[in-house]
Amino acid sequence: MKELLARFIESNRGVMLITLLLLIPMFWLLWSLTLDGTDAKYAAVETKTAVSRAVKAAVLAVDKEVLATGKIRIDETNARKNFDRLLRLNLALNSKNKPQDNSPLIEAPEILDYYVCQGPTLPYTYNSPIEGISYTFRDPGVLAVIKAKFKYNFMGRVQEIYAYSAAEVKRLKRGGKRDDTQKKGSSFS
Repeated sequence: MKELLARFIESNRGVMLITLLLLIPMFWLLWSLTLDGTDAKYAAVETKTAVSRAVKAAVLAVDKEVLATGKIRIDETNARKNFDRLLRLNLALNSKNKPQDNSPLIEAPEILDYYVCQGPTLPYTYNSPIEGISYTFRDPGVLAVIKAKFKYNFMGRVQEIYAYSAAEVKRLKRGGKRDDTQKKGSSFS
């Protein structure tokens, strides 16, 4: 038996078979880890994009009656409705904010901070209760911070991400040019 095994290992076929038996599982493992990392990055980017779009939708809820007087004021009730609706739409959440089958999340996102800045004096620096997040509003705007969880497919590990974004109603300067001096929003985990 030992001689048969020794001859098998010494032959080219034996070396090739053993090499394949070692390499195929290693390639499969590396491939699955690569896909896992790509899926995790995609879920993080999708979450950040969803928060950014939801905040921009919230800013569009300008109070038309106040706008008729020449001032800009965000209707807070409609802004929150716009924010919730677009967050659900972009993260594939149902009406109770639970993830659907095509959602990158594994549970409902938690809205940690939602702030509508109306003034009274602008610019106004808002310091969120979430550590390390502050934003200077030059015009009326909205800031939101959410916490979301997604799962790695192969490793089974749950990743938690904090995504935030802020947007403002941009006023036109004289001459019709926009004042885009500040854009901010990011995510961290």
